[in-house]
Amino acid sequence: MQVVTDHTKPSFKSISKRLMKVIGKKEVARIARETGFIQRKRKVTAIGMLVACISTLGVNDANWLADILRTFNKLNDETLQYKPFHNQLKKEAFPEFLRRVLERVLNNLTSPVLRAIEDSKLERFRNIYLHDGTSLALKDSLAEQWPGRFTKISPAAVELHVTMDVWEDNAIDLTLTADKEGERKYGPTPEDIRDCLLIEDRGYQSRDFFREVQAQQGFYIVRGTKNIRPTIVEARDLQGIQSRQVRRLVGKRLCWNILPKKGVDLLIEWGEGNKSYAGRLAVFYSPDKRNAKAFTYLHTNLDRSEFSANEVGQIYRLRWQIELLFKEWKSYANLHKFDTSKTTIAEAMLWAGLIAATLKRDLAHAAEQVLGIELSTDRVAKAARHFFDEISKALIRGRGLTQAIDNAIKFFSINARRAHPERDRRTGRLAAGLCHIAVQ
Repeated sequence: MQVVTDHTKPSFKSISKRLMKVIGKKEVARIARETGFIQRKRKVTAIGMLVACISTLGVNDANWLADILRTFNKLNDETLQYKPFHNQLKKEAFPEFLRRVLERVLNNLTSPVLRAIEDSKLERFRNIYLHDGTSLALKDSLAEQWPGRFTKISPAAVELHVTMDVWEDNAIDLTLTADKEGERKYGPTPEDIRDCLLIEDRGYQSRDFFREVQAQQGFYIVRGTKNIRPTIVEARDLQGIQSRQVRRLVGKRLCWNILPKKGVDLLIEWGEGNKSYAGRLAVFYSPDKRNAKAFTYLHTNLDRSEFSANEVGQIYRLRWQIELLFKEWKSYANLHKFDTSKTTIAEAMLWAGLIAATLKRDLAHAAEQVLGIELSTDRVAKAARHFFDEISKALIRGRGLTQAIDNAIKFFSINARRAHPERDRRTGRLAAGLCHIAVQ
């Protein structure tokens, strides 16, 4: 998904205009026609169905389709019965309709909210991407269509492969697959991260990928597994520019029991012939009496003369932001096992929950720029019942959205401020060299 960004400072009116342009009645009806979800005028309108889904999944705990029907009737002032409502939900085009809406939201509503501090080392990167996957269990009866990895615990499950943009503090690319499928092929390609930095967990360790990224002049920090046995070409301690060589490690195969417990910065040769990979491995030790192997390996091609091992470790901590995103989705957007045996409905509920979660985070980011203060996306997400219905009704009516946005942002200014902004700068996500665009 290519993301279109707008760098102008928003106002209440500009936020509502942009939101109406992206998911207003006309645009949503167009997507419904193109996907074949709704071809002619009905009691169940495209905007009515969309808003009922995202308002239900983004506001309260929901496990039943009847929860969405009740929201639909309330927001649309209707008395629709369950069967005709369910007939719309089970359409083959329904999940594609919602997926297209989500794609439009990601492409047109996300915008930069963070940047590198002036003269920070992070300024050299055109962008910083985080990539990971998260598993979601489905009803067991869907195991044939969506087979899970853990057949006894979750016979049916899906995997969401997510790329997150650090500047925009939001997901920019999502792929849904069966949980049994491999992960590597759904991440950014080496061409995507030219002049950018990619941060990934240990499931994405790959010599071939590392070589390809280097060839494309991209950068990476990827956590490594403990079972690799590369040859150590050079070893230095973690004292930065004052670092000294650790000669006793040179020429040996990497193994946790030969490593100094203060950590070490290595150059390694991994593999043989044209399959070999020459790279850097920053090794950190975390004391743990229960685990003698308590080392963390970080593969990177960041130059040692510019980025010390400790700075590599500090930047890698940004990966935690994608875990917080997953937590936010699962806690406040009902991304869980929904009670349906229809594969189309199960998939549609996932897309609807993600639309709701993305809209809430986008509203929080827009409000930050209007107010000039740092907001907590988590607090905005969990407080949706206090503002989301008003926005939903305005989208259905096609009027009153500016006032609804105004009310929501005023609510955020009092109830959704970040609790410890100064701590964020010292030890949190901003400590690596980031700051808010809207907050000076």
